[in-house]
Amino acid sequence: MERKIPKLYETEEVPLEKKVIHRVYAIPSIGFYWLIAELDEKENIAFGFANLNNDIFAEWGYIPIDEIVDNGGQLVQDWKPCEYPEARKLIEEQIAEGDSDG
Repeated sequence: MERKIPKLYETEEVPLEKKVIHRVYAIPSIGFYWLIAELDEKENIAFGFANLNNDIFAEWGYIPIDEIVDNGGQLVQDWKPCEYPEARKLIEEQIAEGDSDG
């Protein structure tokens, strides 16, 4: 049922601001989130935007999904794919509201 996430480098020609965020991991209690745009399912490595509660050092890059999960990142279950600017706004609003879901 889940929409297919593009493979690594598959959206290389798409500007960062236009990339679709297909999956999100977050640690709302400390303001960390990872917006996933591409995924190598075999190696479980993602390309996306990471913000570890610091806009100055937030950046696009590659990260193993296992590393996110091992550090407490939880998959946002009800995420609907959208372009990066909307995704960032939505997740930052959720974090600002606090972890009311659990």
